[in-house]
Amino acid sequence: MDLRQLEVLSAINQSGSFTAAADSLGTVQSNVSAQLQALEKELHTTLVVRSRQGARLTEQGKVVLDRAKRITTEIDSMLVDLSMLQGLKRGHASIGVIGTASRWIVPTLVQEMRDSAPGVTLHITEAPSERLLQDVINHDLSVAVVTEPVTDSRLEVTTMCEENLVGIAPKDFGLDSSPKTFEELKKFPHVLTPKTNPLRTWIDNSAKNCDVQLQVPVECEGIRLLPRLVRTGVGCSILPLTALPDDQSIFTVYPIVDLQPRQLALITAKDAVLSMAERVVSDVILRLAK
Repeated sequence: MDLRQLEVLSAINQSGSFTAAADSLGTVQSNVSAQLQALEKELHTTLVVRSRQGARLTEQGKVVLDRAKRITTEIDSMLVDLSMLQGLKRGHASIGVIGTASRWIVPTLVQEMRDSAPGVTLHITEAPSERLLQDVINHDLSVAVVTEPVTDSRLEVTTMCEENLVGIAPKDFGLDSSPKTFEELKKFPHVLTPKTNPLRTWIDNSAKNCDVQLQVPVECEGIRLLPRLVRTGVGCSILPLTALPDDQSIFTVYPIVDLQPRQLALITAKDAVLSMAERVVSDVILRLAK
């Protein structure tokens, strides 16, 4: 087996025919057929079936193609690692960060990578934990910062730090900065993330433990929008302290009794082999959390 055979299989899958695959590879159809036949003979299975509608991969072909993509990624990562070792500092890292942590992680991470490895490009995704978990498992992201607990056995989990949660209220609600109980807060309307969001789940479970259900007439997915809604008088909210805007004088901030901090964790897929650039990014993120 060689890489050209795997490239042929990928080209057939993308183009849907032997002729189009040959055109995309800059060769002739007979060569595509020969490469595929050699691969099928070596693997003792049929990878592609032809019909009047074109060519399509069998289930076995899909398995081989999935592995081929990982092999290609590993080869690309190897070449990048060698370049970095030779001082060229090239590379790419795709990372994910939950919205509540991106405000303090991303700007510093980008600046540090510019200073230490300016040739490394970054692709940053901000999304809820549940989406980031799946993206890492599917290898769409190399690493991600999410909230614990993380129970999927396919993931490697490194606890980073705690995320302290606080309450915020409009100035005209008459609340001060002293600690509040959920019993006190149930009198006031709240604007929170949707129930499917892990932050909301954490808040609701904490309130439920105190036999309290908060009034939530408005739900909002955007973490950055919640403080603005509080400022306009829509209601109180509960957010990580690090997610609040720099100017906190626009509303009242207070701790909440019986609301424990959340744990943040850095995750990677157990079956992933990180490139040097991705390992450097992971190390920087863990250092920033100390």
